[in-house]
Amino acid sequence: MSERLEDIIAARKKKLENLRAQGIDPYPSNVNRTHLSKQALEQYDRLAAEKKEICIAGRIRSLRTQGKVSFAHIEDISGRIQIFFKNDILGDQKFKLLDNFDIGDFIEATGIMFTTKAGEKTLEVHDFRMLAKSLRPLPSEHYGLEDKELRLRKRYLDMLANPEVRQMFELKSKFWAAVQEFFTQRGFLQVEDPILEAIPGGADAEPFITHHNALDRDFYLRISLELPMKKLITGGFEKVFEIGRVFRNEGIDTEHLQEYTAMEFYWAYADFEMLMKFVQELYQNVIQKVIGSLKTNYQGNEIDWGGNWPVQDYFELFKKYIGLDLNTVSDDELRRYADANKLKYERFAGRGRLIDIIFKKKIRALPEVSMQPSFLVNQPIEIEPLAKRDPENPRVVQRMQILACGSELGKGFGELNDPLDQRDRFEQQMKLREKGDTEAQMLDEDFLEAMEYGMPPMAGFGLSERVFSVLMDKSIRETVIFPPMQQAAANQAIKSKETKIVVAVINTAAELAPWQQMNTIAHLNAELGIHQGKKLLLQEEIHTKDNHSIKLNIQHAIMIKSAPTSAALKDLAQLAKARGLEVSEFIREMIETTDDKKVIASAKSKNLDEIEYLGVLVFGDKAEVEKLTKDFELYS
Repeated sequence: MSERLEDIIAARKKKLENLRAQGIDPYPSNVNRTHLSKQALEQYDRLAAEKKEICIAGRIRSLRTQGKVSFAHIEDISGRIQIFFKNDILGDQKFKLLDNFDIGDFIEATGIMFTTKAGEKTLEVHDFRMLAKSLRPLPSEHYGLEDKELRLRKRYLDMLANPEVRQMFELKSKFWAAVQEFFTQRGFLQVEDPILEAIPGGADAEPFITHHNALDRDFYLRISLELPMKKLITGGFEKVFEIGRVFRNEGIDTEHLQEYTAMEFYWAYADFEMLMKFVQELYQNVIQKVIGSLKTNYQGNEIDWGGNWPVQDYFELFKKYIGLDLNTVSDDELRRYADANKLKYERFAGRGRLIDIIFKKKIRALPEVSMQPSFLVNQPIEIEPLAKRDPENPRVVQRMQILACGSELGKGFGELNDPLDQRDRFEQQMKLREKGDTEAQMLDEDFLEAMEYGMPPMAGFGLSERVFSVLMDKSIRETVIFPPMQQAAANQAIKSKETKIVVAVINTAAELAPWQQMNTIAHLNAELGIHQGKKLLLQEEIHTKDNHSIKLNIQHAIMIKSAPTSAALKDLAQLAKARGLEVSEFIREMIETTDDKKVIASAKSKNLDEIEYLGVLVFGDKAEVEKLTKDFELYS
C-alpha cells in the first residue's frame, strides 16, 4: 500500500527537526556554487586532471544508499549531474546527515570530478549541506502528474515533472525577444502605455472595471494597445510599438483568455500595401528564429510560412460559401440565414455583428480557407470602426487579417485618421451599446480631440500570444505559465438549491449505431452518478389526482446534444474541468471491448490527440454549463 501524503509530510518535518536539533540551518541564505552542472561536465577533463574542488547546487532528483556509499543526481537549470558520497571521505557523523535528505531537497555539494566504473562523470563529495528542505514529495515519485487540469493549476509541478514544459517557456521568451528585436532594428520606439483607462477602446470586447482609491474613480483595464499609441503618432513619433498585457472579460476557450500578452505597432506614412509586406517579413523572421524552420505542424497539418502569402477577399468568400452578396444582402436575409443554420446571436446584434458571426462560424473554420497562411482583406465597413475606408470602394475598409492554423493570427489596418468619419462610427457603436451590446466601442472624446489636431496617414497591426500557441500546436492555456483557472471543485460549496444542469454531448460524426449512441449516454450517466450520487439527481415525489406517487428528477434539467468532431468534445471536457464542473468522458475503446484491461492498455498506448472521443457529459451550475455547450446543437 502506498504511503499517505500526510505521513510523508510528517516524516519530512521530523527530519527538519533533526537538522535543527544539530544546529544546522535547513534554509541558509548564502550559496557557494562555482559551476552549473553543464559547466562541470563540459570542463570535466581539465577539472579532473587538476583535481580542483568545485561547488555545485541544485535539487535532488534521485537518491540511493548502499551501505557506506550513496549516489544522487541533482538538477539545476542547465541539466543533471551525478554526485557520490562515501563514508570514508565524509566521516560517520557527516555521512549520517544524509538520512535527513530526500528527493526534492536542495543541496550544495563540494568536491572533485571523477569517472565511475560505469563510465559516468561524477562529483566526489568532500562536503555538503542542505539548502532547502522540501516537505512535500515531487509528483513523479508519489502520485504522478498526468491530469491536465492539475498540471495547469500547479504549473510549477508541471515544470518539475515535464522538462519540455520549461523548454516551451524558454521558446516563448525567445519568441517575444525576436519580436522586440525585429522592431528595434527597424527604428521603432518601444513604449509603455497605461493599463488603466478612463475609456477602453481599440477593440470590440467587454472590459474589466476596477476602482482607483486615490482618485476615487473607476477605471477600465485596457482591452487593446491601440488608442494611446495613435496619440503618440499625433505627438510626433513616427514608429512605435508595445508588447504588453491586455484584459478582456470574455469566455475561455482554446484560443481566448481574459489576460494575455499582445503586441501592436503603428507606422506613420506607411500605406496598406507596405504593411502587408512588412508583416509577412515579421512573421517569417520570428518563426525562423524561434522554430529554426518556416515549416511547422498544427493538428496533423504541415504549415508552410514561407513565400508570398495569398490574398483572399472577404466579399468573395462570403458569396462563394454562404451564397449571399454583401453588396446587396439585407439585414433580414442575414438573420434568416443565421436562424436557419442555428447560429446564436444577441437580440441587439446589428449588421456588422451578424456578418462577423456568419463568417467566423461558417467560413473561417474551413481548412481550405484558413489552414495555410493568407491575408484576408476587404472587410465590410460595418465590422470595423477604426480602419480607413478603401478609396476605391467606400463599402469596405483597409483591414487585413492573417489567417492560419484555422484561426485569426493577427490584424492590421490602414488606420482611420479622419476625425469626422471616426466620430460618426463611434456614434454608431454607441447606439449598439444602448441596445445592450457590451462589446461595442465607446465614444472617446479625448481620442477624437487628438485626431482633430491632425493625425498623419499610418498603418497599424497587432498580434497576440495566440501566434506562439499555434506554433507549439497547443491551446493558448497550455502556453501560459499560470493561466487563470476556475476554483478547484473540491473547494466549491455545493448547495442543494443551486440550479444545475446535465448536458450529454455525443459525437454524431462517428456514425454510431443507435445502440452505440444509447450505450455512450448510459455510460456517461453511470460514471457521473458514481461521482455525484444524490447531488446529481435530486428526486422529487409528485402525486396524481387518484393519489399515486410518481418519483421524478425535477430539480435539474437533463439535455442531450451532438458534437461535430472528437476534437470538439476534447475541448469541451478540458474547459469544463478548468471551471471545476463534473465531467464524464467516453472513448471509442469502450464501445469496442468490454474488457477493462484492454481499454486501459489501448488508451495508455496513445497520446490524447490519437484518442477518439464519442461522448462527454458535463454537470454543474446551469449558467456555466449552458455557456460551455451553447454552440452544440440539440441531438435529434
